[in-house]
Amino acid sequence: MKRWYAVLIFALMLTGCVENRILDDLQMITVIGYDKADDGSESDVVKGIAVAPQFERDGRIENNVFVESAHLSKEIRSQFNAESSKPLVSGKLQVAIYSREIAETDGIIDLVDTLQRDPAIGSRAFLAIANSDPEEMLRSDFGNVDIGSYIHDVLEHNSVNGMLPLTNLHYFLYYYYSEGNDPFLPLIEKQDNKVKIVGLALFDGDKMVGEIGLQDLFTFKALFEKFSSNDSYSVKLDNGEYAAVYNIASKRNLNLADVDKDNIEIKGEILGIIKEYSGEKLNPKIMKEIQSTMEVEIEEKGNAMIKDFQRLGVDPLGLGNAVRSVTRGGLDQKEWKKKYEDMDITFNMNVNITEAGVTE
Repeated sequence: MKRWYAVLIFALMLTGCVENRILDDLQMITVIGYDKADDGSESDVVKGIAVAPQFERDGRIENNVFVESAHLSKEIRSQFNAESSKPLVSGKLQVAIYSREIAETDGIIDLVDTLQRDPAIGSRAFLAIANSDPEEMLRSDFGNVDIGSYIHDVLEHNSVNGMLPLTNLHYFLYYYYSEGNDPFLPLIEKQDNKVKIVGLALFDGDKMVGEIGLQDLFTFKALFEKFSSNDSYSVKLDNGEYAAVYNIASKRNLNLADVDKDNIEIKGEILGIIKEYSGEKLNPKIMKEIQSTMEVEIEEKGNAMIKDFQRLGVDPLGLGNAVRSVTRGGLDQKEWKKKYEDMDITFNMNVNITEAGVTE
């Protein structure tokens, strides 16, 4: 019995050694970027930038950057290996970044499709549009970090705790292929020694046709989905004082009762707590003013945003999908596109301040 036990322990130890040796012999790509080739090549040549971190024994992280150009993204990935001392693998890919130029001119579905077809890449990988040069971004020094993990963490944190709606490879493909939805992706750029989210890129099919600024992400999220956030919303009152509403919980409901008359109502509801107020004393009258001011601001921004969506002919709120679910016989996508641009879509917001915390 002891002999068999010793053999089992030895086998487990040997397995661990083999696994470590295999991992040491690979380079794991954690982020990849795509841009137009800038060397005078044909217009359909794509430049790929891949980063594979190397973890040194002294704790340093060396980000190895590979840059190649080709007509097809699979060609690019093959060429990466030609300049690498170890096989490059994509099983740890966390983020794929596309230049704004590619997103606006060529579209990104062919590049996204290669990720979908790679069984090693998870569907939760983040996708983003770069508002600045992707190569410059991925060659930058952000400290002793794996660049792919760093950008992933920025996107994940703002999706879970901030005002960025959750988007990833799975959601992009779902919104792209399903009827009555249009996709959107985070818009990011390099600012000094950090990567910052600067808004949301809006897509018609696989091409970027517009954007939402960082300051309007709260309004979009209130229009789009139910959420709770530790982020804050700042309100300026008529007397010049400011209040900050925290611990926000928001939900939306669609009223489709009059959709046959081309009317849709989006109802939003927000619960929050006032934790900061710049005035001397917070009383019920001021709390009421904060509520009404916040309601008016979000309603006005939301209705203006909906008009912009209709003007661009995009439906990132998924209203077409909702209408399709209550339409007998289904929804003709072309007919919906025509109807959508002229529909009467209104947004009404109700804000409820449940309590007040510390004020200044």
